[in-house]
Amino acid sequence: MEWRGPDGRLHVPAPTVSLSEMKNEILVFSKGSPWRIYFRMMMVVFPAFFLLYTVLMIVIGLIEWDPITVISASLVSMPPILIALRITRPPIIQLWNLTPADGGSTLHNRGPLPALTTPIPTRMERHLLRDGTPLEFPVSKWPWAIFAICVVIGTLLSLWISTSGGSLIPILAFGVFAIPLWIVGFSIPVLAWWSFACSRLRIPARRVEAEAWLAAGMISAFPAFILNSLAVPELMPKYWSDEEAFFTMVAIGAPIIEETFKATVLLFFLGSMRSDRSGFLVGFSIGLGFAMIENLQYIAVSLFGGPAELAVTTLVRGIGSIPAHALWTGIVGSAVGGFLRGSEINQIAEESSISTQIKIINVVESMGIDIDGDGTSGGFKQSRKLLKGYDPKEEWFISGSRVLETIDQASGQSFQRSVRASFLIAVAGHCAWNGLSVGVINLSKEMGLNEAASLFISLATISVMVATVVLLTFRELRTHSPRQ
Repeated sequence: MEWRGPDGRLHVPAPTVSLSEMKNEILVFSKGSPWRIYFRMMMVVFPAFFLLYTVLMIVIGLIEWDPITVISASLVSMPPILIALRITRPPIIQLWNLTPADGGSTLHNRGPLPALTTPIPTRMERHLLRDGTPLEFPVSKWPWAIFAICVVIGTLLSLWISTSGGSLIPILAFGVFAIPLWIVGFSIPVLAWWSFACSRLRIPARRVEAEAWLAAGMISAFPAFILNSLAVPELMPKYWSDEEAFFTMVAIGAPIIEETFKATVLLFFLGSMRSDRSGFLVGFSIGLGFAMIENLQYIAVSLFGGPAELAVTTLVRGIGSIPAHALWTGIVGSAVGGFLRGSEINQIAEESSISTQIKIINVVESMGIDIDGDGTSGGFKQSRKLLKGYDPKEEWFISGSRVLETIDQASGQSFQRSVRASFLIAVAGHCAWNGLSVGVINLSKEMGLNEAASLFISLATISVMVATVVLLTFRELRTHSPRQ
């Protein structure tokens, strides 16, 4: 762009200052919002769940060599992929720094942004900073209160329908409340457990970093879902009965596959696991991400069973299945974090993680999508420091939007578990949960018990399972919590 001034001289805009690396470290924070993490979770899980089935259709199309299915599913999957990338892209903040300088200028061009003027000559520098806003949650009692209200409403609707004598009004009321109860029922328990765990562990994390852990848990559900749906049934002997095959798939096949993929995505965050305590948090968060996308489907199916089934499913999964998924992966993460503590492998893992992130950014930006937020789609050109985590010696935690306390990393109990043994424990725990859930029903049928006795045994078994998982989760959180 050129123009002539009143003096007739030709004027052209000064070039925009190029990006440079900051000489001093700085963290830039956005305004705190404890509930923001929940709404971002919700914005990601729906396109992720839709992608779960489109990817399954693509795989089926490839197996059956059906190009129409592959192409159709691929095209349908593009919008949710773009939405998920848009939501989860790392926020980058552009910083314009002006310092007094002899021979500087009083007018500075900023490209498409308004120019800056200063009363004295200054020199301008341009930097890109990653948003350092820390992870924060609403106080955990509020998500738990919302969860309790959801269960109570489902129970009351069930009682209303059962005592209404076939009246249409309570059925219509359930129709009105069904979708809100479903959305709250599958998501709020995840937030409640996440908030509770973070408040106990008191480990610093950036919001964007924690969101990546949760999203990774959702992604780990994709290969697990495909193998559970397509590969495991094919491994069952043909002479087995349907009941035997189903029990084996649920109690053995699914736990091994799911725990394997959840443990695998842990490897992408080795740089974040600086101790057994931080490793437990990363694994716990990944498990919650997996549980969230799985919970969406289970509670959606329970809607068709009426308000009673919805309330029971929401309760059991909210206080049992969700923390179970998080607990098993947290145990593995704790072992990995303890193994990496203070070792050179930690630095190697962090560098490998950064290189992987840069490669992903370059691939996505080659498609014309600005995923790193720098205003261009020419790949990652910023400092590698943008992708690094906090200094492990500078730990602090947040309640609401206030920084409360500074703590030392060594203040917590530190111990090292065997990674192999921890993984086997995770698989065994998952097998026991799934096996008891299905086995108690089959056992009641084989014993010829009536419906009332079968229901009593099922409820008693589920109660023991849920209580055991909750107590184990509390124990692990207490073990990894820093001493006061």
